[in-house]
Amino acid sequence: MNSILLIDKPVGHTSSDTVNELKRILKIKKIGHSGTLDKSASGLLVVCTGWATKLTRYFLESDKRYIGTVKLGIVTDTCDSDGNILESNIVQGLNAESIRKITAEFMGEISQFPPIYSALKIRGRRASDIARKGDLPVLDGRKINIKKLDILKIDLDNSKLTIDVTCSKGTYIRALARDIGEFLGTGAYLESLRRVASGNFIIENAATIDEVREFVIGNAVEKNFTLRPEEALSYFSSIVLKNIVRKQVFNGAFFNRDDIISIDAKAGNTFIILDEEKNLIAIADIDIDNWMIKYLNVFNQE
Repeated sequence: MNSILLIDKPVGHTSSDTVNELKRILKIKKIGHSGTLDKSASGLLVVCTGWATKLTRYFLESDKRYIGTVKLGIVTDTCDSDGNILESNIVQGLNAESIRKITAEFMGEISQFPPIYSALKIRGRRASDIARKGDLPVLDGRKINIKKLDILKIDLDNSKLTIDVTCSKGTYIRALARDIGEFLGTGAYLESLRRVASGNFIIENAATIDEVREFVIGNAVEKNFTLRPEEALSYFSSIVLKNIVRKQVFNGAFFNRDDIISIDAKAGNTFIILDEEKNLIAIADIDIDNWMIKYLNVFNQE
C-alpha cells in the first residue's frame, strides 16, 4: 500500500489489464499507472497504490526511453504490427549512410502528428473509436522533443532498424516509425517496442506479474521494484521538518525556517517535505530566498 511499483508489462496486455491483475494479486482497490504502454509494447510501467496515486502526475512529466524495431517497406493504419496493411513497397537504394541521416532529421524539438488509432480525445471521443467506425479523425500536430535517437542495428536483408529513443512525454514511437519510413521513402511501421526507462526508473528494477505473485506469498524477488514515495521522488529537493509542525502542514499552513531540521536543495523550486521519520507529508513549490510556499499536494497519513 501507498507505494510506487515498477512493473514489467508483457506484450499482449494493455496497461489497464496489468493494473487490474495487480489489483487481484495485491488486493488493493486504489491503484493506477503513470504513462500508458500500447498493448503490443512491453516494458516499464510505473504503478502507484493507495494515496501514492496522487503522485502519478509527477511521473507522467518525465522523459521516457524506448528500444524499438522499425520495419521498412510496409505501412499499416495503426503504425504498428496490429494494424491493417495499407502499402507494401520494395526497399531498395538504401545504405547505412542514408539511413543514419534520420538521426539529424528527427533529433530535437519537432512537430509530430499522433496516429489516428490513439487514445487522444476529439470532442470527448477517442480518436481510435472514431477511426474504427470508418471516419477519419483530425489530429493536430504537437511539439515533442527527441532527446536521443541512436540506431543500434541496421538489417537491410530484412528491412529492419533497431532504434534507441529518449523522448519527452506524449511522444508516439509508432508515429516516429511512420515518419522515418516517409523520410526514407519506403514507408514503415513499428514492429516491436520496449520501454526501458521512465525518468529515473529503469527496467532492470521492474518485476514481472509472476514475480509480484512470488513476492506476495513471501518468496524473494531480487529486484528493487517497490519504492516508498519519498524514494521515488528523491530527484526533487527536500526539506525535513520537526514533527511539531506536521499538523500545520496537513492543514495547509506555512511553516517557518526555524521549523526546518535540514534542507537538500537541488535544481528547481519543487521540494518534497518530510517529517523527522522521513515520511512524505507534502510537496510544495518554495522560493527559498523570499520564503514563499505554494503547496502542490498535502498527504495527511494520520
